[in-house]
Amino acid sequence: MRSVDTRTLELGDDRRSGGAVHGTGLAAASDPRLHVYLVQFAPGSRTAWHAHAEGQLLVCTEGRGWVGTRDGDRLDLVAGTAVWTEPGEEHWHGASPTSAMTHLAVQTAEPPSDGSTWSELVDDSTYGGTPCPHS
Repeated sequence: MRSVDTRTLELGDDRRSGGAVHGTGLAAASDPRLHVYLVQFAPGSRTAWHAHAEGQLLVCTEGRGWVGTRDGDRLDLVAGTAVWTEPGEEHWHGASPTSAMTHLAVQTAEPPSDGSTWSELVDDSTYGGTPCPHS
């Protein structure tokens, strides 16, 4: 057993997000393919469209939010909810308009990449959609 180094990620000021998004990278140096992030979203904040070469597991730890796909599907995230996105499936995730949200994101990829391919920001009409029933 040993402690694992972490690194802070500021994701809110670049092409990968809309709004205030902050994260901490957590991973064991013994497995450079493993990428684990604890990501915090302010209300209304979300990622840009993106996909992961080997898929991604999201586990909501706090608050309320959504995960959406290009075909218009959207799943609610509340504490304890887990969502798997398939390899190559374009999606976004973020907080609801009225609640912050924190999730763990887990994925694997060959270094030095984390296996993510980023696209355009999610527009407000796509993000807004049908109100989250938990908001």
